[in-house]
Amino acid sequence: MSISAPTGVANADGEVEQGLVAQQPIVVSLTSDSDQKTKRKKDQRNPPSSPSPTPPNCALDLPLMPEPLSPGDRRGLFSCLRSKCDTEFKGTATAEALPDLIDRLYAEAFDRLPFDDLGTDRLLTAMRSGGGICVGLLDPVSNIILNTISVLPPRDSRRYNLRKTPKRKRPAGAVQPDYIWSGIGRLSYHSLVRFLVSYFGCLTDEQAARYLHWARADLALAVLLVEHDLYAAAEPQLPDPASERTQAALKCAATCARHNAPDVLVRLHTSPLPRNQLLAAAPFLGPGTGGRHLTLDDVHTVIQLLHYQETASLDFHFNLLPHGKGVVVYGRDFSADQGKLIHTTSSVNNFGVFTIMVERHGDHFASLRGKEYTSITDMLKNLCQVRRLKRCGDACEYTQSLRMRLHGMIHAFYLKVFTMLPSDVLRRLMRYILFAGHCYGPMDPVSNIIINSIWHSKFFPLPPADSEIQAYDILDTLSMLRVEVRSLNGLIALVKANSDCSMQQAMEYLCSSSCHMTQNMSTPHGFDTAAEAAQHPQHAALGSFLSSLTPHVLAILRSFLSITNGTPSSETLHQVGFILAKELPETAVLSAPKKAQLCKVAKDTLIIKRSEYKNMRLFIRSELAQVLKKYASEHPEEPKYEPSVICGVVESYCSDRDSYHVNFVAASESGDDSQLFFAELNVPCHQSKPSFCLRLCLTDMGRCYYGQTSSIKIIYPASSDYFECDISSYGIKHTEMMLDADFVFDFRRDEQFAKDAVKYCEDWKAFLELDVV
Repeated sequence: MSISAPTGVANADGEVEQGLVAQQPIVVSLTSDSDQKTKRKKDQRNPPSSPSPTPPNCALDLPLMPEPLSPGDRRGLFSCLRSKCDTEFKGTATAEALPDLIDRLYAEAFDRLPFDDLGTDRLLTAMRSGGGICVGLLDPVSNIILNTISVLPPRDSRRYNLRKTPKRKRPAGAVQPDYIWSGIGRLSYHSLVRFLVSYFGCLTDEQAARYLHWARADLALAVLLVEHDLYAAAEPQLPDPASERTQAALKCAATCARHNAPDVLVRLHTSPLPRNQLLAAAPFLGPGTGGRHLTLDDVHTVIQLLHYQETASLDFHFNLLPHGKGVVVYGRDFSADQGKLIHTTSSVNNFGVFTIMVERHGDHFASLRGKEYTSITDMLKNLCQVRRLKRCGDACEYTQSLRMRLHGMIHAFYLKVFTMLPSDVLRRLMRYILFAGHCYGPMDPVSNIIINSIWHSKFFPLPPADSEIQAYDILDTLSMLRVEVRSLNGLIALVKANSDCSMQQAMEYLCSSSCHMTQNMSTPHGFDTAAEAAQHPQHAALGSFLSSLTPHVLAILRSFLSITNGTPSSETLHQVGFILAKELPETAVLSAPKKAQLCKVAKDTLIIKRSEYKNMRLFIRSELAQVLKKYASEHPEEPKYEPSVICGVVESYCSDRDSYHVNFVAASESGDDSQLFFAELNVPCHQSKPSFCLRLCLTDMGRCYYGQTSSIKIIYPASSDYFECDISSYGIKHTEMMLDADFVFDFRRDEQFAKDAVKYCEDWKAFLELDVV
């Protein structure tokens, strides 16, 4: 049976949405031909310089973003067409059309495999068992073929006649796809959707299905389409097989499909293979194969590659000599194209440390996609020919994805500030950052946070802090989410105040510019509007301050806060405060807040909240000190770190233990380096689930989700273990209520605080009574 891949997708009315994607798209170019020619001329005039060394603090390096578009340009068609936003669409629902397409892809994959030699029943069983899902980083048909061969029973594969078989005429219509493939097709549909939702976080299942529809079930291309719509990178790239994020999403997809060995599928698509061996599979898995039928020799080639991947666990092992007199280490004798063993020596506490690392070389199966180009610009033109679509409202799923993307971006800005500031300055400014350190202004978002926080501390000092609290750690994650939500509201208002655009257009502009405001956005009216929309406690004064920053003062401030000059020192930040006080005295509006008396219930609540905060803070810090000692012993080549500031704590509920997930910044003993860490603290500490910590990089924001009633409030490692539990209760709508930080951090003591505290106590009492009932 031979089924050629259709060039379009037919809807229920028989209309075909034609040729949006090439059969095996490889790398997507977002620029037109004229743009590419201009770029080539520019490159010829300005040859690239040698790459600069990677800065030691990976938390300071955010990915380059595309050039900002003018408000009014739109994306999101891949998400909005065939959705509720597309009121003119009358065809087959995506949830039905996509599984039908996948069924046809299975029929094509089956037809290309040597089913007579492998055994039709055995092959059908392997394909339909869940092992032959179309998840992977090649084109869908190649993914099905590769995954199916990987789950063929080993004992049967040895009995195959692996001699070269003569060409023969293959029967047509041997298998009817309408019922044979419906089960595995539906399973693959759900697993593909699960990959996209796990990979990005900010997509709904329905959105993911629509991206897969336009990508014709090509998972890698669907990722590019999402990245294009969300402005995730200047030039969207295929998913990196070596990325932990990609591997975690693959495992989630395989688990969703009830794959017998999800780790095997992940290894299949992400383990490197020697280039010369991998090229042997290019004639039947690479582009331009024309749907070539596989022979038994081809199947044997894949089996040999899989065997090489399986032997990775044998690359390195050791034996202890009797009586503890020594150790014998065995390492694979790699050829140059296979890999190498890396030996390092160091010393810790007068002990020698000998480290041996295995590094496998080669490429992944995904590299067989080649270097063909499909222009998303052309795809968009074809989409517009299918149907014109007006701007969507605020409830649009695409608009919500943009909002979540921006929340994740802003969260990264604040974490970057925490890693930049010296520990003593951060302790002094923490209350101001959470209370008034918004990220909009005439500078970059990180510098705006610092400048706005210092300005507020100079001109509107908060009430004296509780003397018993030596350092302010963020235990209440909603306090950080609140300042991020308000910052985003201010950024959107700033864009809309300076251009005639919708909410969606404003968010598209912010995504495209990575929240950096151009000079024409820095207007007095815009800053006043932004500060008011962000509910800044001194919005009028802040708007006046931001408007009064002259180009001369901004140039001085940029020189002090520039990352190229290193992280700012305490002296540098003191100079920044001095400049603000000296150059801008007219913005100072010093007014002592009227201190209000709290009623007994509110006062008792305040005392309890502060006591709970102190106890939890001491507990978390003591646990972090222990896991950092463990980290130092496991990474002797790195400096020793000490906890600097806690950036968020999320309690994870387990039946046999208390578990806490923590983001924190740790400073080296020398004080020259600060790094962002994640810690999992298990109490009591189980041998099977020990407490640990690891460093995080902000180069890839990864998953993000910010809903009204739940959200991801800290940064997690890219692992499938956390993809199922990183979204915790309480979201955006809960940030406007009274928070624990309001009782602990002494943001205000005025009459309004007293009223809010009374209301909080009354609401909490009513909740407890309702819970008892």
